[in-house]
Amino acid sequence: MRQHPIPQNVLDVEFKLFTKFTLKEFAYLATGVSIGGIFLYLTSRGDIPGVIGIPIFVIFAGLGTFFALVPINDQPADKAIANFFTAINRPTQRVWLNDKLKDERIKPELTTGEELNKPKIIGASEIPPVQKIDDFDENPGDDILSEKKLVDIEQVQSSKPVENTENIITISEENISKYQFSIKSVDKLPGNINIWLCTKDNQPLSDINTYLKDINGKILYANKTGPNGYFLTNKVYPEGVYIIEFEGVPTTTPSLRIVVNKDFNKLPLRITLK
Repeated sequence: MRQHPIPQNVLDVEFKLFTKFTLKEFAYLATGVSIGGIFLYLTSRGDIPGVIGIPIFVIFAGLGTFFALVPINDQPADKAIANFFTAINRPTQRVWLNDKLKDERIKPELTTGEELNKPKIIGASEIPPVQKIDDFDENPGDDILSEKKLVDIEQVQSSKPVENTENIITISEENISKYQFSIKSVDKLPGNINIWLCTKDNQPLSDINTYLKDINGKILYANKTGPNGYFLTNKVYPEGVYIIEFEGVPTTTPSLRIVVNKDFNKLPLRITLK
């Protein structure tokens, strides 16, 4: 005869007494009715007045039935009540994320064996000072300007690439292949303008204030590069010309002028600073 495993906890909700009625639910019901029955018995003997004994019987029997059969938010009543008091007495805050937000917070991973011999940005004149910002994690969607209402911005189209100057470097469809590199999780990136900031030794530069502006210099999005050196935008920007400026880098660096066209993809741009 085949042996069956012995349950370690017979009061567990998974241990069924009969049909869907568990032993735990039966224990709640039996306890409530039994305690109430004691008062009902004392009432029948005349030891307790009926106006006291009968309501007590109804209360205990009702509590037993409630804990045994009534779910709260698809949870057993005892667990739901315990979780409620635990939540209001514990200072820990919980953030519930759906699958979409969880995917957006996954950091991209570099593909092994990828060609890393890319052009380097040589230092130029200093960028005008901008307002300091607080620390933010490297999570796409953490827009430090989200508290301010941004008006619609007219995108300026570019018909031909602008030549590189001492203070600004232009990245367009003619030379973007020199800067972009493949990553495994590119489809999970919410935005299409993404930067990986690193040194000539491929060491990521973190906590660098990075600003995305339109052609008129208005800030569209701002964030700090995270521990892995990534600046990830939180949405797909339409065709136009955009400016990327860095603040807090060890050396002076030129700005980036990025020309976005209809074929522009989400692959990050590798920007190397000396």
